[in-house]
This record gives sequence, C-alpha cells and structure tokens, in this order.
Amino acid sequence: MIVGIRRNLRLQNKKLKMGLISLGCAKNLVDSEVILGFFEQADFTRITNPEEADILVVNTCGFIEAAKQESIDAILEMAQYKDRGRCRVLAVAGCLSRRYADELTQEIPEIDVLVGVAEYPLLPDLVKKALNGGKHSLVQQCGFIYNENMPRVLATPPFMAYVKIAEGCANRCSYCAIPLIRGPLNSRPIASITAEVRQLCAKGVAEINVIAQDTTAYGLDLYGKPSLADLLEQLVAIPDVQWLRVLYAYPNLIDDRLLEVFATHPQICRYLDLPLQHADSELLSAMRRRG
Repeated sequence: MIVGIRRNLRLQNKKLKMGLISLGCAKNLVDSEVILGFFEQADFTRITNPEEADILVVNTCGFIEAAKQESIDAILEMAQYKDRGRCRVLAVAGCLSRRYADELTQEIPEIDVLVGVAEYPLLPDLVKKALNGGKHSLVQQCGFIYNENMPRVLATPPFMAYVKIAEGCANRCSYCAIPLIRGPLNSRPIASITAEVRQLCAKGVAEINVIAQDTTAYGLDLYGKPSLADLLEQLVAIPDVQWLRVLYAYPNLIDDRLLEVFATHPQICRYLDLPLQHADSELLSAMRRRG
C-alpha cells in the first residue's frame, strides 16, 4: 500500500507524456487538435515518439470498412507499447469507439479508456483515473461541437488551419452512418466562428479551410436557412484572412447568392469541393443523396 501511494505521488509531481494518433478526415483532425489542447491544459507534455509516451490516444475513424480496419490496426499497434515501451494508459476516442464501444472494450482488453465523439473534454481526467488502475468507458452522447474558447493545438502547417463550422449531418444517405455517429446537424454561431478565425490569424494563420459534413447546409438548424454565404462575408472581412477554402459542399444548396459571394471576394478560392457522384443522377438515387 505504501509503495503504491509513493508511486502515485511521483506521477503527480512530474509531467506525464502523451502521444496522439489521428485517423480519418480533416474534421477528425480538428477534434484531435482539441483533444491535444485539453491534455496541454491539464499539464501533459506532448511527444511524437510513442515509445516515450506514458499515455497514448488513438482518435479513430469508423466511416468505411478500410478506415475501421486502419483504426483497429492502429489501436493494436499502440497497445504493444504497453509491453515494450513506457505506456501505462491506452485511450481510444472518435467515430469507431462511438459506433462500436461494446465490441472494442470486449475484444481489445488493452484499452484502458474509451470515449466517443462528445466526451473529449473529459479525456484527461479519465486518463488520470486510469493511471490509478481500472478501465474507464464513457460513450453517452453525440453532437459535441467545439468553440473558440476551447484549447486547440494546431497539427497543420503554421500558415493554414481547418475550421469546423458544424457537426453532424441533416442528410440521410443510404450508405452513411455519420448521422448515427455524429448526430444531426449542429451549426456553430457565426460569432463563434469569426472569433476563432481571428484567434488563428493572430497566431499567423493565413489560409482558412472551412469544413463540415455538409458546408452548404450550414445554419439550417440555427438560423432556419442556409447561411454559408452570410458566414463567408463575415470571414472575408477579417483583414488577415488571405485565402478561404470551402470544402465538403452539396450542389442542391448552392444558390446565386453563394456564387455571388465567391465571385465578389478574391480571398475565397474559386472552386467548390463536390463529391464526384453528383454527376450521376442514377447513382445519387441509389445513395438517397440529393442532387
């Protein structure tokens, strides 16, 4: 008992080292950056060599079969450092754990902490509890969306950043589990997004990549209408924004107003990132996807 107490005291008196593996899309990368921010706020030290980590976090993707397998492979690879490295806690987060929480905890006993897509702020505390023993699983919600007041550590080149303007999705495509995993459309207020972009620009970011599951649906839930054009006009008014890219667009919500905003403001890169299948109406029908 005394040995255990002394060991815990030593852990409390030194900075614990944590490493993070981020898988999947740019939207998941933003979540990983927020996770890093919460760990930094909790006084953990970030490292890139998993052999040196006291804690390893895998932020998973669960969208398609190949991504699921990649996530499982990454979890198993990081689990090996519990034997051959100094890792004492393996934490798993993200889409795969939200969708398959029970299966992961049962089939991969090396996992010490498991959360979904909404419990990121709780990860550091759960990890600290796991350092004292036991397994900790908390997968309760979806629909979490970060804001400008949350800590975030950029993992992109210093001149650019992704800004997630909404979480979840209002579409119900036949092949897609994102609404199940991430919940319904949950847009951030324009004021929150512009505040974050100002913060990023103050750190030297010049290129803003606007992302969401469906950027053209932005604002439907919050303002009762598609509001991407309104948001872009606010963002181009920020002096230090030199390039503005819009990713993950759907053609059915692209209107003349949005195109006019693109044409009027040179900061906006004049292309739209559209899924290739929108060129085939038969394929769209099979996917239950709007044109």
